[in-house]
Amino acid sequence: MDELIKRLKLEKELEQRLLELIKSNEEKITSLAEKCKENGFSCLKKENELMRLAACVKYAEYTKKEYERLGISEKIFFDTMSDIAIWCENNDNKGLKNYNWIKNHLNAELFKIGRLQFQLYPCKNKTLNYSKMPFKYGENLIYIHIPQGEKLNYAACVASIKEANDFFAEHFPDYEYRFYFSESWLLFEENYLFMKSSSNILQFQSLFEIVDSLPIDVQAIERIFGKRRLFKRNYPENTSLQKSAKAFMLDGGRMGIGIGIIDKNEL
Repeated sequence: MDELIKRLKLEKELEQRLLELIKSNEEKITSLAEKCKENGFSCLKKENELMRLAACVKYAEYTKKEYERLGISEKIFFDTMSDIAIWCENNDNKGLKNYNWIKNHLNAELFKIGRLQFQLYPCKNKTLNYSKMPFKYGENLIYIHIPQGEKLNYAACVASIKEANDFFAEHFPDYEYRFYFSESWLLFEENYLFMKSSSNILQFQSLFEIVDSLPIDVQAIERIFGKRRLFKRNYPENTSLQKSAKAFMLDGGRMGIGIGIIDKNEL
């Protein structure tokens, strides 16, 4: 636990509070981690956010053993667990609120490989229009997630996807899939209307075949502006993306979400 906590690079005050909690409540933390392993993470629902963080860090000991069993490198383990610090920061460094997301990492179902994250994803998403998808309901996919905190460099993303191809072939040879899949505001097919053609976002989008696009702007508003404002004129203009997105909306445009796929056989 000590090594993981050190390498998570938590905010210093949060790290100190976590170490103090572990020292004074080690038995309870171990018990919570064991309950999570046996029955899932619902037992954390009634715990405070610092205790949730402690239980998840303890659970990571089980995750580390699973990585060793699968032959996955320590680098990928620590890179994957680094998402914990990001989600603590998103929670004003009070602890871990979104444990339902982090459980994917802890259950060794999601991995950070280079710039991107990749999740084993038997697709049972009932919101998709499968008539537009090149795969069926329930089919195995690899979900590509885009973690925050780093530039969306095109070359780094290409390298990440190619590395993931080799990773799953080596460590999950029985998991048969054809498509990488992503659902994000970054893939909305009308982003070009307010973004420069040289933008990292449009370069990233070009890696995918966009199979559906929906004018649902919740994610885009949150990622670009932080929160929704009642009046469009009140959105900030602190970045070039904020300026162009705001002008686009004031002109009647609406941002959205796109669904993209990559055929692994074409890589």
